[in-house]
Amino acid sequence: MRSVENHLESQVGRPFSPVVGDISNPLVSIALYNYNYGQYLEECLESVVSQTYGNIEIIFSDNSSTDDSWQIASDFSKKYPGLMTMTRNRTNFGPGANLENCMFNARGEYVLILCSDDVLKPTYIEKCIDAFRQETMLGFVMVHRDIIDENSHSSTEVPFYNQSCIIPGEEQAAVYMMAAVNPSVSQVMYHKERLYTTQVSIGSTASKWYYPRIQDFHLCSKYPMAYIDEPLLSHRIHGKNDSTFTEKHLLEVLGPYVMNIEFAEVGKERGMDKVYQRLLPSIDKLSSLALRYCTRYLLADDELLAKRYFYLSAALSPDTTNSELFKQINSYWTATGDEKPRILKALTETDNLVSRTVSYDPPEGYRTLKVKASAI
Repeated sequence: MRSVENHLESQVGRPFSPVVGDISNPLVSIALYNYNYGQYLEECLESVVSQTYGNIEIIFSDNSSTDDSWQIASDFSKKYPGLMTMTRNRTNFGPGANLENCMFNARGEYVLILCSDDVLKPTYIEKCIDAFRQETMLGFVMVHRDIIDENSHSSTEVPFYNQSCIIPGEEQAAVYMMAAVNPSVSQVMYHKERLYTTQVSIGSTASKWYYPRIQDFHLCSKYPMAYIDEPLLSHRIHGKNDSTFTEKHLLEVLGPYVMNIEFAEVGKERGMDKVYQRLLPSIDKLSSLALRYCTRYLLADDELLAKRYFYLSAALSPDTTNSELFKQINSYWTATGDEKPRILKALTETDNLVSRTVSYDPPEGYRTLKVKASAI
């Protein structure tokens, strides 16, 4: 593990030359596409040059931001000559075109699609590269995350899997039928050539939000993946997140519902029986997820949105109306006086409801991934 002194930060003011084609030290392309995230951009860029892995390039594309994003990126490029490729759209062509700028210019064997409001931990890239070295046929490596707010205050989440591991692709594809393992695209580093074989286009906010899950599913139909249970990414939650849009329009449930139907069809075509057989159980799981979002919005004092999630739950799986949780929430609508606060308190105390509080065993056929301890 390299020392802090050997980070790219020591390159300030000196020409930087990413090395293409070095088998022992492969180039990693950081695809950083941005629109009006100037207030977070510098912290994001600084986290890239703080990496313990040195052979990287930053492919930056700005979608005609109206804030100071372009000036921040330009100043940073001058600070690290040769490190960044810069593209600026003359108008906002949408997130798909913005990311395509990055992918077109990426020269690395591996690519990390980094949201410009997120922050990498120093050993992110090095540990992902080490995983690719342990299993040469990986489609991608996924890392755990923690959460930061708009003021960079941090909070933790439990890892999805309870250990670092290598998972057979079909098994991971079956997991995607039941859960969104990585809520942020920044949690994944891809083998670029294998990524191109399953490239999914991006258009609207909805497709921008869901395309990584579709892409990752298709990659898993061909290749194994690796999971690192260490929070190597700080994912930023703030009012401008796409997740805010998707939640308010029920897309956190309706999106996966549509995706799972597609995934099941793909599973049937490709002989992935476990994927196809999980379609009906996945709909039951989404019904439960709708109750989770219902609870969140009750606690946020948004009864209208909570009620929409509540009835969506019953529409997806009528049997859910027999569950104790459904009955408990149903009693809230007619409760009066002190009854509503009592019901809300009981919901907050329900384990694994408002947020996930457990980690899961990896699926069948997994192998342990050896992750080196950080030296910094």
